[in-house]
Amino acid sequence: MKVRFTSNKERNPTHDGGLKVIYAPSKRIAYRLRWYLILLVVASPFIWFSSKLIGTMVLLDAPARTVQALTEVRALESGTIRQLNVEVGDQVASGTLLIMLDNPALLAQHRAITDTLDVMSLTGTPLQRQQQILHQQLERARLRSMELQRLVNMGAATRGELDQARDLLNDRQAAVVELERQLEPSNDQQIYTRRNQSDLIALDKRLEQLQVRANGNAIVSDIVVNEGEAVGPGTLLMQLQQSSTVEIEVYLDARQRELARIGQELKLRLPSGQWLDAKVATEPKLVTRLPPGMRTAFDNDASKLLLMVEPIEPLGQEWQLDNLPLTARFPSRLQRWLP
Repeated sequence: MKVRFTSNKERNPTHDGGLKVIYAPSKRIAYRLRWYLILLVVASPFIWFSSKLIGTMVLLDAPARTVQALTEVRALESGTIRQLNVEVGDQVASGTLLIMLDNPALLAQHRAITDTLDVMSLTGTPLQRQQQILHQQLERARLRSMELQRLVNMGAATRGELDQARDLLNDRQAAVVELERQLEPSNDQQIYTRRNQSDLIALDKRLEQLQVRANGNAIVSDIVVNEGEAVGPGTLLMQLQQSSTVEIEVYLDARQRELARIGQELKLRLPSGQWLDAKVATEPKLVTRLPPGMRTAFDNDASKLLLMVEPIEPLGQEWQLDNLPLTARFPSRLQRWLP
């Protein structure tokens, strides 16, 4: 189809069929603009693809985002949430008590073993007192025998008195040996006691795990349980966001592998429009697809190189947020060709 604007109406727009038309000039201009608009709409796909092609030759942009490491806090023991000591957004220090769990079964088992060991220790108490008394009597009998031996040597005591003292000493020694034999636990008792003590130590550790504490300075990012809720081992309780500096991830097209080298300079565009100088920090170790939240209608599904970059200029504290969208701009082919 050929569109021409050189007809008689265009050359002489004020006359139509031999009659003078007052509004004809404006009508002819609208007629022409309408055709220009139609041409623009028809050519828009070609114009868009041409601009994208030219843009890739001049600009090489890649999606990026900030990332803060999230630590999942999970239950190590089954129990019921007795107390939540923090809220979302709280800053916690290392060792801060986050959640208290309650497990009546563990407490009852711990109490039963403790009572058993207490009873076993109380059972030997009277015999131990008797042992102390016998040792005192044995010591007195030994001193009496030594004194009579000295008197017999001096002729101040008889041999019969000395023999009586020695017999008493022997009786005391025999009583002490018999009592010590009774106090000495049997092998079965020793095994039973050691087993209870080991079980008690293990229960102490399990009861300590009912107190969930922070393993470092962090910010409470999310809490997924409520007080009174029953949880099991491995249940996710909350997520902590490490309060260290954020990392920056860049998703570079795998076809631009030559740009994914350590020290490669680039620029980062913040949501405010500010540009920061940055560089690639590490070699890419992962090929992945663009996260769904970062995709647009015109993004292809090709694999991306996951790069970790670090800004040369410090990132402002107000921008140190998790999952903040950024734009990374690398030198284009044209820029790399130019000296």
